[in-house]
Amino acid sequence: MINKFCLAKSSPLLLSILLGAALSFSAEAATSKDNKMVVDSQCPPLGWSENLVSFLKPDAKLPTENTPLGASDCDFHEWSWEAFVWATALDKGGAPRFMTLPTPDDLLISKKIKPGQSRSLKLGLRATKAHNTTPFLEVAGAIVEADGNMLVAANGYPVYASVHMNSPYFTTAKKNLIYDAGYINAPADDYFDVGAAVFKATWLRLDSGQAAPAGAFTTQATVPVLKVNSDLNVVPSGKTTQATVALVGMHVVGYTINHPEFLWGTFEHKVNVPMVPDNTFSTSDSSPNNYTFYSAGTSYADVNQQNSNPATLTFDEKTQRFSPRTNAVLENKTGGENNSPNGPANIESLNVSAQEFLENQKGNQSVFSNYNLIGTLWMKPNTYVLPGALSMGAANGVGSVNLANSTAETFVQYPNNSDQEKVQNCFMCHNATSYSFQQFPPPLANRRIALSHVLSVGTPYSVANKIPVGAQCSDVNTGPIMSNNEAQTICPKACGKFYNWNGQWRTTVQGKQSVCGCCTY
Repeated sequence: MINKFCLAKSSPLLLSILLGAALSFSAEAATSKDNKMVVDSQCPPLGWSENLVSFLKPDAKLPTENTPLGASDCDFHEWSWEAFVWATALDKGGAPRFMTLPTPDDLLISKKIKPGQSRSLKLGLRATKAHNTTPFLEVAGAIVEADGNMLVAANGYPVYASVHMNSPYFTTAKKNLIYDAGYINAPADDYFDVGAAVFKATWLRLDSGQAAPAGAFTTQATVPVLKVNSDLNVVPSGKTTQATVALVGMHVVGYTINHPEFLWGTFEHKVNVPMVPDNTFSTSDSSPNNYTFYSAGTSYADVNQQNSNPATLTFDEKTQRFSPRTNAVLENKTGGENNSPNGPANIESLNVSAQEFLENQKGNQSVFSNYNLIGTLWMKPNTYVLPGALSMGAANGVGSVNLANSTAETFVQYPNNSDQEKVQNCFMCHNATSYSFQQFPPPLANRRIALSHVLSVGTPYSVANKIPVGAQCSDVNTGPIMSNNEAQTICPKACGKFYNWNGQWRTTVQGKQSVCGCCTY
C-alpha cells in the first residue's frame, strides 16, 4: 500500500481522483450471473502505480493473473498499462523490450530466435507476392492499414506499422502458419497458452531535422523506397533508406487467465489527434488546435477519409511523398467503454497514475509517460471456445466495445455505441472465422487461432502492402522540343504505355533536352 510520504508526493489531480473514487463507490459488487464485470470501489487501488517498477526489470514477466473470475472493470485496464510498461522497458542499449522480440519475418526463417536479441527496426517492406515467389520480401512492417487505406502524415510520408511477438506467441504461431500448411495440418484446436502476447506499433517517419511530436520515443528504422508499378499501385521497390521514426501508437494484446480471446488494449501519443468524448462525435464539429495528424479548424466532416477506393492519393517518386495528408480524429476517447458507469473515469485515473510513475523514471524511460491508454477490450470469461467461438465477433466485446486507434484503425471507426451490432472493434477482424471469408480460395477452416493475423505471413491472405494512386504526374525527359506541334507527337510517346501526356512541356537544356508532363489519369 502507498504510504503518507508517497501520498504527499502525488499530484493534486491524482489525489482528487482517488479520494473521489473512494467516496463515490461502495465495496465491489458481486459478479452477475452472466459474468458481467463490475467496477472497483477505487481505481486504481492505492499503491498500484508503485508496483509498475517491477515490470521494468530485465527478467520481468508479462502479467497474466489480473483477470480471475469476478475481476473488475479496472483490473482489465490495469493489465493494459502493466503490459505497456513491460513492453516499453528499456534495455541497457536504450531499446524498448518490444523491439527485441521476434517479428513476422522471423516466422519465415529457420534460424533460432534468441529472446532479448538486439534487432534493427524494419518498416514497410512487406511483399506483395506470396512466399516462394519472385520477387519476395517479408518483414515486420506495412505501409497500409488492415482495411487497405493509408494514414498520410502532414509531411507526406505514410505511417508505418510493425508487429512483435513474445516467445510463447511466436512458437505457437510458427507451428500454425498458413504458407507451410501448418494451419491446415496442426491439431484442430491447437492454440496459444496463457502468457502469449503480441504488440503492434505505429511509427511516424520524420523529415531530416524534423522535430518529433513533443515527448515521443524515437529510433532509427529501415524504410522502403517506394515506386509506382504497372498497376498504378505504390509498392516497395526493393531499395531501402534509413530514417528517424517516432512511436505514435501501440496495441498491447495478451492471453490472461480466463481470457483466451486475448485482452486488447491500445495506446496513443498524447498529441496525435483530437479525442472526442465517447458517443458525442459530430461531423459539424472541429478543433481549434493543431495535432500531429490533424490541422486546426478542419471540419470533422473531412476527417478519417478513406483513400484507396476510389484512389484519391497522388505520389511523387522523387520526393517519396503522398498527397493529400490525412486529417484524423479519435471518435471515441475511451473506445465507448460501457462495462461500468465509471469505465471512462477508470481509464483516466489509470492514465494519471501510470503517467506520473513514468515521469519520475530516469533517462529516456520517462518519455513513455506521454502516451495515453485509450481503452481495453475483452469478452466474457472463457467464452472464446469452439463451437461457440464461431459466433463471436465485434458485438461480443466487453469494456471498450468501440475501440480504435487513430493511427491503426483510422478509417473504420464508428461514432457511437447505440447499435452494438455496428460497433467497430478488434473482434470484427480477429476471430475464429478470419480466414473463412477470404477472396483467395480455398477458404480455410474455422479455428480459434484464426484470430491471429500473423499466421497469414508470406501468403496472399496477408493484407496487400500497396496503395493505389490517382493522378500521379512527373516530368519525363525527352529530346529537344521546338514547338507545340512537335510536342503533340513527341510527348505521348515519351509518356509511354502507362502514362498520359497532360499537355505540358518545357525546355530544360536549350536545343538539347525537354521534359513532358506525364500523368496516370
